[in-house]
Amino acid sequence: MTTMTKLIKATRVAHLTDARYFAAKEVDYLGFNLEAGTVGYLDPMYMKAIREWVEGPKIVGEFSHTPIRVVREAAVFFGLDVVQVSAKNYGADLAELEGLEVMLELEVGPTGILFSIAELQAFALNADIFLFNFSSTAISKSIFYAEKDLWRELFSIRPSLLQADIPAADWPEILEILGLAGLSIVGGEEEKVGVKSYDQIDEVFESLGRE
Repeated sequence: MTTMTKLIKATRVAHLTDARYFAAKEVDYLGFNLEAGTVGYLDPMYMKAIREWVEGPKIVGEFSHTPIRVVREAAVFFGLDVVQVSAKNYGADLAELEGLEVMLELEVGPTGILFSIAELQAFALNADIFLFNFSSTAISKSIFYAEKDLWRELFSIRPSLLQADIPAADWPEILEILGLAGLSIVGGEEEKVGVKSYDQIDEVFESLGRE
């Protein structure tokens, strides 16, 4: 099988087992939720300890409500390669992250994307990569194909990753037809310390030729 040269981000990595697994799969980004009080939060000091055990991926700090000034300070203090912030909460303040590599999360709900093409183009002035997050809504390739030209236009504004519950076998076709830069895979809790099943995630990597 031919390997697809697509970017892969591991999102909400919460333990060393995930970090080592994804690093071995040569993902491009390892994302850690550094937003206290939210699902999947990881103490930044533990994140620093984990990164000592892995090589290769860029380290992404994921933030949802932290003041923009603190996000910048955290990026410097913890040596983050990338900061991921939400367009909903940070869209108006992205210029304050100038000089940092910024991944902008665009949450997509049942009513669709909350922003117009013009707004996305404005965000693109201060964001390096978009992450379209469909985690809160059901999605299938038929929904994308029904308005393929529109999605291709949206995904072309900036290199774009897609985070969605899509069957592993559908990923190669979706990535190619929609012109996506890659995808985001969400980490999860261990069954017990050091033990976790990766069967479903393995299927995604296999479909992309990255076994």
